[in-house]
This record gives sequence, C-alpha cells and structure tokens, in this order.
Amino acid sequence: MKLVVLHNHFDRGDVTQVVLNHLQALAASQLPIDRVLLLHGGRDAGLSDLQSLRFPVDAISVDALADDSSSIDQSQALADQIAQAITAAGGSRDDTLLHFHNHSLGEHLLLPGAVAQLAEAGWPIVLQVHDFAEDYRSASYQRSIQSLAAQTPDAVERHLYPQAANLHYVAATQRDRSLLSSLGVADAVLHRLPPIAPAIPESQLDRAAAKRKLTAALDLDADKPLGIYPACGSRAKNIGELLLWSAVCDDATFAIAAPPTDPVDQKMYAMWSTFARNQQLPVRFDAELVEGISLGEMLAAADFLFTSSVAENGAFVFLEAMLAGRPLRGRDLPAVTDDLRAAGCEFPGLSPSLSIPAAVIGQSAQPQIWEAYCAAWGWLPDGFIDALDLESVDRGPIVGDIDFARLPIGLQARAIAAAKSDRKLAGQIRDANPIMHDLPAAPGDPPPHLAANAQRAAEAFNESALADRLTQIYRAALQSDRDAGTTAPASAGRLFVQLARYEAFTPCRTIEL
Repeated sequence: MKLVVLHNHFDRGDVTQVVLNHLQALAASQLPIDRVLLLHGGRDAGLSDLQSLRFPVDAISVDALADDSSSIDQSQALADQIAQAITAAGGSRDDTLLHFHNHSLGEHLLLPGAVAQLAEAGWPIVLQVHDFAEDYRSASYQRSIQSLAAQTPDAVERHLYPQAANLHYVAATQRDRSLLSSLGVADAVLHRLPPIAPAIPESQLDRAAAKRKLTAALDLDADKPLGIYPACGSRAKNIGELLLWSAVCDDATFAIAAPPTDPVDQKMYAMWSTFARNQQLPVRFDAELVEGISLGEMLAAADFLFTSSVAENGAFVFLEAMLAGRPLRGRDLPAVTDDLRAAGCEFPGLSPSLSIPAAVIGQSAQPQIWEAYCAAWGWLPDGFIDALDLESVDRGPIVGDIDFARLPIGLQARAIAAAKSDRKLAGQIRDANPIMHDLPAAPGDPPPHLAANAQRAAEAFNESALADRLTQIYRAALQSDRDAGTTAPASAGRLFVQLARYEAFTPCRTIEL
C-alpha cells in the first residue's frame, strides 16, 4: 500500500513531530507500505529530521495546499490537485490511504470540503484532529465562520466534520474522542491514538555536575531546588503561573527551556521575561539556547519538571518527566493525564487549579474576565451567542478564592507583584496550594512512584504500541465501504458549545498583544 500524509505545512512543531514519530513506528511494523508521500503547501523545514526508513518517503509540494484565498466553493479544485499528485506518483484509490492532520483547524479553509470530495470519490481517509478551532482558537474559527457565512455553530460543524464509512477520525485523548462522539461521529470510524513516549537524551554529566553547570550559566542559586519547564513558552503554557510559583516559592529557582515561534506568543513571552527581570524573580528564560547547554543536561540538572499549561495537544511534558525520572509539579490537565492515569501512572505533584485570594485583585476581576471572554467570542453572530446561553453566566463579584488561570494577564501580573512584595500573602497562597510545599531537591531517595511511572510509560506509550494502533486504524479505513457517500454529523453544534463555554475560559490563550 501507499500512504499519503497531508498537512498544509511541515514546519518544525508538534504536528510535524507526530508525523515523524508515526513514520518511525510504521517502519518497524509489518504493515505492507511500499511508499510514503508527504503532501504540503511548500513549507517542509521540519522534515530535515526525517531518517532513512525501510520505505521511500517523498515530500511533494501542492500549490493549492498553500493557497486558501479562493472561494470555499473551490474545494473541488484542491481535491483534484491532491488526487493528481497521488496518481502522478503511482497511487490509486485501490492501494492508497490518505492521512490528514488538523483538516478542521481553519488554517486552510478549503481542506474540509476537499476531504468530503475525496471521500465521495472513494478514497480511504484518516482525519487526525490534534486541536479544535472551537477550543479558543477564535481567529481560526472566525475564518471558517466568515468563509461559510455561517450564522449558527451547527452550520460550521456540518462543514468541518463530514461523515462517511471511509472517513475515520482519530483523537489523541479520551476527552477528544468523547467530544467527537458527542458530535455524532460513529464508533466504527472513531479511534484514539495514544502518544509516543519521547526519547530522553542522555547527559554526559552526572546530576550534580549538570546542575552546577546549568545554574552557573543561568546565574541561579545552585543550592535551591531547580524546576524546569522543558517546553517553549507559548500562550497556552500560562507563563504567568510559573512566575507566581517563583514569587511564592522563594526557596526554589525556575527555568523555561525555549521561546515560542508564533509572533503573538513571542510578544507575550517577551513581556513576561521583562516582567520577571523587573520583579527580580528567580526565573530564567531560554535555558535551551544557552551555548553549551543540551536538553539532556537540562533534564539531568532539574530537581523537578514543571508545567503550568492550560491546554496541550499531547502529553510530552508529562511523559518527559516520567521517563527522565523527575517529579512533576504544577497544573494538572485531566484531558491528558486521565489517559496516563488509566495506564497506571501517578501525579501526586499536580493540581487542577491554583487558588489565590480573590481580594488580591479586587472587585475588578469578574468584569475583566468577562471583558476578555467577550473579546475572544463577542464578535460571533447572534446564533452562536444564543447557543452558549450566556444569559445564565454568573457575573457577580468573586468571593473567596479564584483559580489563577482564570485571570487576564494584567491581573496575573498584579497578583504576582503582590505575592513578591507581601510575604504573608505568599504564605497564604502556598498554604492554599499544598503542592507548593516540599519541592523536590537532590539528593535524596526518589519517591517510589517515579520508577513505576517510568516503567508504565515505557510499556504503554512505546513505538510498538503506536505501530500496532496505527496498523489497526489504517486497516479499518482501507477495508471500509467507499460507496455510501458523505453526510453531516448527527449532532452538529454541540462541539462549539462544549469547548467555548465561559466556565472553561482561560484568558492567556486568547489575548492579542
């Protein structure tokens, strides 16, 4: 068989890394693949990491995958270009499987229509949904609404999520699978594909030497516990929360591995970096970019890994912590960790919220949260607003405690500065969040759950497990009925309501600087 993997770009990043992981796993499988085509819109810098495999892999640029400026009615032209590129490379509907990544995200407006056209033409297709535009990616979602002139969420979802026996959907987590199921995707064509455990680079230095080297390079106190966020600081990483930890837990130091690549993310990252310097917080940015410091040395130097992210499309930091044998502190994400816990992993250092006294930020909190929410979704047509039932939202004053992630970044900065200057307040915040106490420090006997986590992660999320699951999904798609035609999802409109609700809103993800 021939495998065709399609995305509008293969720049370096999460989706491209997932594709590379898939190819590595498939190369070790028994699936009879004789050729792989990677179709993209002209950007393929992330494919430079592609290793030699048992089957040839060719990256092919398709002009229409780069340009979505045409009318949405032109999706047939995109479908035709995709089919022509495949047939020119020797593929046909009888022996070729198409695997799309993030077809519905809104980065390419013609893709959903092209997917439906290709399904109608009888191609077996796998649609892997890494992210939902409805999940506070308001700029992407706005493009889809405008292109369709949609007045209600069901109109968008009928277009974004076509249904057919030969259209198989793949979700990364059980939560995402449940969301797609609620939309009306049939169980027979709905699959979950767990993550693969990342390779953990070895350090040439032992733990103590690596920490001395890193803390000296970053001008941090080597005698204090060192927490590292081994990821780039995008908006979803909720960097302000890490800075609050550093203000409250002044017996520890922190570092963020790398800057983001998105321009808006970069502005927020630079703002927080300047703020951290001005507040003299024990946090260093861009640790991975320090000359002579490798990722392996960072992981070796860390006393614990940290995460404050409010959204993830994978489980990388959680798996990295387990495989590196490091405790993990910070924010729990049940959408990700529920699957890991189902495999037997434990995360005693995580909490689903970070409580701070609402009085710290005053009576303006609720109006500012509401204002940020309206900035994210207030432009929606009335039919979308009606579906959200916003009249029932409680917008009264906040009393008691509030989850820090609910605050707009201006209020986050105010709370951090208050905690830094008021040690009594810092103590109150720490006492309200027990995971902030007793931060892991070397030396000492590691907690027993660390070794168990590493073993379970290696067993449940290895390359062989990924290959087996991909093989099952691909065979199901290849064997499906290709003549039944496409339909709309039975419960279109539910996805937006579940993901865009006010109660799940975290302003850091939507702010435009």
